[in-house]
Amino acid sequence: MGFLDLILNITGVFLWINWRMRVVASGSKHRVPEWGVASRPVYRPRMKGWKPLLLLLLILLGRPFLYWEVGTTAQWTAMLKLGAVSIPFRPDQLVAIHLFSWASFIQALLSVYICLILLGILGKGIHGSENNFVHRTVQLLVGFLENWPALFRASLPGVVAAPLWFIFCAALEWAQIIPGQESWKIVFHESLVVGLCAYLPWCHLLAGLIFIYFLNSYIYMGPSPLWNYLHTITRKALSPLYLLPLQISKIDFTPVAAMAIIFLIHENGVRFLSALFTFAMR
Repeated sequence: MGFLDLILNITGVFLWINWRMRVVASGSKHRVPEWGVASRPVYRPRMKGWKPLLLLLLILLGRPFLYWEVGTTAQWTAMLKLGAVSIPFRPDQLVAIHLFSWASFIQALLSVYICLILLGILGKGIHGSENNFVHRTVQLLVGFLENWPALFRASLPGVVAAPLWFIFCAALEWAQIIPGQESWKIVFHESLVVGLCAYLPWCHLLAGLIFIYFLNSYIYMGPSPLWNYLHTITRKALSPLYLLPLQISKIDFTPVAAMAIIFLIHENGVRFLSALFTFAMR
């Protein structure tokens, strides 16, 4: 059931992106790039944008009944993992599993946008990035945020995630999933920790970029604008490590060192944030 929830979240994210691209295409006089064959931009005329959004809404409203029917029989416990804390939801409680359905998708969507913010920051100022369809797609998805200074964009994950925790806590209390908080001061401290947890998707994104960069360094993947763009922004992200003597002959250990650093940051960061969240609950 957990794997099914992951697949449905990925499907929902793609539907949301499809809807966003259609909305941008319908409101713009310029042609909007979309993912096409062989990683080339394909252009389409204006299209109605309500169909992907309607399908997404049907998934979010319909899958709780599937979880309620199948999950109860399978004795499955839905688990929402927020880095520092994991919240269980009983599938036999329809209100709780509806709340899990929405919270799970919102977490997945926010994680994607948090990664898009980092991609936009890394791609800014790279020669030829404005003409690269991957960078253009990132710009269109994040919208007006692309024009903000990099420091403000980098602070957005924590700034957005922290207030959402207040809303989520109120919803959990209303659904009687967690007991009422003794003080909103405790919730405020918890929200600060959750705001820090919002940066954990950056570790996953950087690990994926570095892995692709490592493969692309030794395996020719063809003259694709996607691979070239990812290779360029990853090298920009690794530029501080290139100041260290991590190259021996023709072997470059910089990606390996970067992967080790990211792994240590993520594992120790999760432990630290979990301990910090437990301390904030006191």
